[in-house]
Amino acid sequence: MKLSKKIFAAFLSLAIFCAASRAELFSGSHYGWTLDLPEGFFLSDATDDGLSYFFEHDFMKVRLAIKIFPSGKFQRNDLAMEDALNKLNADGEIDGFLWRERQVSVANFSFQIPRNQTAQSGWGISASLPKSGADIVVLCYADSKNSNDVQQFIISALDSIVLEDDDWRKPGIITSYAFPDQQKKDIAFKIDGKDIFTKIPSDASDSANFVIEREFSVLTLYAARKNWKEAWQRYYRLIFREAYSRFDDAAKDIRNALGASALNAKQSKFEMLKKLLAWVQDFQYNRNQNSSDFNDLASVLQDKGSDCDSRSLLLCVLMEHYGVKSELFISMEYSHALCGFDLAEKGAKINVDGTNYLLCETTAHVEPGLVAQEHSDTSKWISVDLP
Repeated sequence: MKLSKKIFAAFLSLAIFCAASRAELFSGSHYGWTLDLPEGFFLSDATDDGLSYFFEHDFMKVRLAIKIFPSGKFQRNDLAMEDALNKLNADGEIDGFLWRERQVSVANFSFQIPRNQTAQSGWGISASLPKSGADIVVLCYADSKNSNDVQQFIISALDSIVLEDDDWRKPGIITSYAFPDQQKKDIAFKIDGKDIFTKIPSDASDSANFVIEREFSVLTLYAARKNWKEAWQRYYRLIFREAYSRFDDAAKDIRNALGASALNAKQSKFEMLKKLLAWVQDFQYNRNQNSSDFNDLASVLQDKGSDCDSRSLLLCVLMEHYGVKSELFISMEYSHALCGFDLAEKGAKINVDGTNYLLCETTAHVEPGLVAQEHSDTSKWISVDLP
């Protein structure tokens, strides 16, 4: 996202604005699964027992099928995947691995639609649902002749599944399969004159860029469509999801180094925000030259280059670790991003679903709650409701 380089001469200090919130998600509440699918999927068929669902997309020729197997039907979830593929007379490979201390399976498969003998290919995942103990199989596929063109889209859809609330802040199944847990590496930096010594996963940047580039390829499909705003919101939401838990150590070590162990007090949370904001405002400005133009947060943390949206999202990740409800705000018209926090201090705020978020500007040396007058048109800001 392009950074506005104008000098911040005038600031808006006490305004309260309004913005829209998160788009609708697909959920099976009885069994406990949720899909944060790319915009445009619609439910075209389902069984009354809530065990089978079939989704199509309004402009991508991609289909997604869900099958729930009640608890006890299979001893292992890979057998559920095998059963689902057998019913399609599909050829494929199934690989299992441990995801968040649960055994899950990933499959690559192909089959033919009997009525017209059209070749199909795609990917699938299967896992046990913590809430019900049932097994879920999710298959996403397209015409084989188009499979290379839609593979990123298919992987994005599958990686969006959430099996329980904690999954909203953990890398998805496909991302975790591509980037299994590795050793952590030591990093060091300074905040407010204090030395911070911490660790991040050794593959944090690679994993993040896997998601960033994949989701950007999905986002570009919506550039000229009416739901481009919702697609943009999902883009940042999935980046946040992949990153959050990778900063568990860093958030704790930053808090301890800054002497802010009692972050339950509102005042100490605000003091922490001020220190973190001043820290990121000093980062070197360097826009990522990859296609997405977004710097991964592990690199931002180490001051290897950042701009307004990556700095803002990093602050959201850290403040959420400290129990402060956070929101990202993006603007196409301003080519800019801000972050906002549910804190009572005075300053410019945007209201989202009844919560007033104190705005922070990460690219100029200003206090929380001060934003440029030239950025004060609230109709030009889109809120990203973080999971």
